[in-house]
Amino acid sequence: MDISRRDFLNMAGALGLLGLSSGTLFAGDSKEVKAKLKKLTFSDVVAFEPKGKATILHICDLHAHIKPLYWREPSTLISAKNLVGTPGFICGDSFEKYYNIKAGSLDQYFDTYKNFETLAEKFGMMGGIAHMKPIIDHVKKERGDKNVLLL
Repeated sequence: MDISRRDFLNMAGALGLLGLSSGTLFAGDSKEVKAKLKKLTFSDVVAFEPKGKATILHICDLHAHIKPLYWREPSTLISAKNLVGTPGFICGDSFEKYYNIKAGSLDQYFDTYKNFETLAEKFGMMGGIAHMKPIIDHVKKERGDKNVLLL
């Protein structure tokens, strides 16, 4: 599977939702990335050629999600005046219109506050660092525990 680093990171981040989704995860991603996510398997995520002897696994932006949880996006975002209405600072109807998000979809649950209770019941909890463990274990086994630095 030939993918860019950005696509790889998007797919790695998607692991926590693989069991919950039909493959659509990130509202801002291109159709090509979403198509790749629909076909994503664990083997695809961990299949990349190591460069050199050491491997650095960097995990960030966890928001302390040790366990999966019900996540609701905010209904209000505060920003500098020049950022109002731009991606990263839009929510609700504006966000859905900008990214063409369909009502009742996983994208709506994952990226907006709209229909939260109904969609939380439909899709369940998301995230959790436990979903990273299989990847970390695989990389350590493949490359050797002493050759992997987890940050």
